[in-house]
Amino acid sequence: ALSALDLAHRWQMEVVVAILSDLVAELITAESFAAIAEHAALKGLDTLKKACQSFGSQNAAIQAQIKKDQFPKAVLDLFSGSKKTLTSQPAKKRKRL
Repeated sequence: ALSALDLAHRWQMEVVVAILSDLVAELITAESFAAIAEHAALKGLDTLKKACQSFGSQNAAIQAQIKKDQFPKAVLDLFSGSKKTLTSQPAKKRKRL
């Protein structure tokens, strides 16, 4: 299903992407979470990202892995609102003369 989603996204078949996103959202498990969440984040699939965020926030195993930074950065960024880091501080502006 992820391969079909990749192909539909590449060919900009928005209706097919929407249908496959809904299908893939139903396939989210603890084992498939990382791959699906990464695809959703990298392709900007909002509906699928929300499904991954919902699943991840309710699954204790996923939460433990998030706290240990065991997912790719794109996946961790889906949950960055609930986790503050030192690197998320805004950059200082340089003074201009």
